[in-house]
Amino acid sequence: MLETSKAVAIMLVFAVLVQFLVDRVKDIVGEKVMGYVKAPVWAALLGVLFAFLFRLDVFAMFGYTAQLPAVAYIMTGLILSAGAAPIHELIEKVRASRDTILLPGEIFEPEKGMRDE
Repeated sequence: MLETSKAVAIMLVFAVLVQFLVDRVKDIVGEKVMGYVKAPVWAALLGVLFAFLFRLDVFAMFGYTAQLPAVAYIMTGLILSAGAAPIHELIEKVRASRDTILLPGEIFEPEKGMRDE
């Protein structure tokens, strides 16, 4: 499991890279091709490609394991295709969810938002 700051940095770098490449693809292929294949499709394809090539798994970065790594790579690629702001939001929610997972014998107190024994 990576430190949260490193995981956020990795995801943000790849999200910015995907966004940059989609902008370059728009310039290269022109409006005619972009009429058939929209920018979000290019972003999803590039995001999933990078996730597979670099074995990026956002869930593993936060300590969750997938039984099918390919599904985790696809999900990570789709997350990358959303851009930097949504990624930061998602990572904050995943990080917060770790605090709400209870171990046997623990009691969750919503007003505290922390674990109690």
